[in-house]
Amino acid sequence: MKRFLAIVLLFVVMFSFRLVNTNCQAFAVSENNFYTVYSDKTKSKILFTKGDEVNEGDKYLSHENDLYEIESVDDKSKTAIAKFIKKETLPKVNVKKKSADGEVNASAASKKKVGIYHTHNDESYYTPDGVDSVYGKGGIHDVGAALSKNFNKLGVETVYREDLHLPHNSGAYTRSQVTAAAILNEGVDAIFDIHRDSTSRKYYLTKVDGKEMTAVRMVIGAASKNYEENKNFAYTIKAYADEVYPGLIKDVYIGKGNYNQQLSTRAMLFEMGCENIEKDYAKRSTEYLAKTLDVVLYGTEGASNKSLADVEVNGNEAGLVSNKNAAGSNNTLWIVLGVLGGVALILTVVLLASKKARYAVGRFFSEMFAGIFGKRKAR
Repeated sequence: MKRFLAIVLLFVVMFSFRLVNTNCQAFAVSENNFYTVYSDKTKSKILFTKGDEVNEGDKYLSHENDLYEIESVDDKSKTAIAKFIKKETLPKVNVKKKSADGEVNASAASKKKVGIYHTHNDESYYTPDGVDSVYGKGGIHDVGAALSKNFNKLGVETVYREDLHLPHNSGAYTRSQVTAAAILNEGVDAIFDIHRDSTSRKYYLTKVDGKEMTAVRMVIGAASKNYEENKNFAYTIKAYADEVYPGLIKDVYIGKGNYNQQLSTRAMLFEMGCENIEKDYAKRSTEYLAKTLDVVLYGTEGASNKSLADVEVNGNEAGLVSNKNAAGSNNTLWIVLGVLGGVALILTVVLLASKKARYAVGRFFSEMFAGIFGKRKAR
């Protein structure tokens, strides 16, 4: 009996050790399971890190507004080399950070509405979730809820959808496109897909107004038909935040995908920290992100007093992003006119080229209009 108990105890100890070791390994892998991008071939300087894969041709806007392009990727070592392209000039925003004794004279506009959803619902934070992902609603939903709450405090209505798009694979964006389209049908002014990155904590830890929180990365899809509009949207967000809340916006990554941004000219993907940063830090960042987006979307005439409490306006209006409908510009009319013009051109060429064709076309229209207006009387 003693021998049996000793064997059982040995198995328990071995299993416990294996379980602890497995958990430690999972955390260690997560700490290193990301791509490291260097700014030169000597790999002397890390430009940035990223949890998802990087591809040749992807672009990256640094915190200092230096634009780079990925020129080579080693998937085995998860490293890449980026080349410097140019120093980008961000849109001019007519605001500056307000001094402590500044006054606020603006009032919030009515009927402000934005949409929030999650393509990758499983994403979580080790602190306090204990894991980096779950099969269901992960900790990222708490961050989305915090962003929605902070928008509401500013008089911005939110359409917050927590639909699941599991599993976390290449088909997730196809599934979440249905959710994004449904949100846009509710007449929102902009739509935001809330994610978290996967990298070391140190790359996202920041301070804004003396408070520790997570920095935010924006991701743009270069394949989207709305790429230029969404890039301008991202650049304007960064320009405003750099002036009013320096440290909030980490950088901008421009990937090869769509990220559902083909649906709207004001769609953005936000990476709210990484799994190794505290979830409360990500939730804290949403207050400043909501204020930034309130002013960027609605200007100084429409933003909440709470958003403008930190802003001194240079001129009458911050005048930030285009006032287009969030669902994108409607090109249907131009397409129809283009088709009609093409048909007219072809008919003209045919009629000029052939007497027989002129007769056939004339008879066709004669019969068609006779059918509409009634047959002509026989003479």
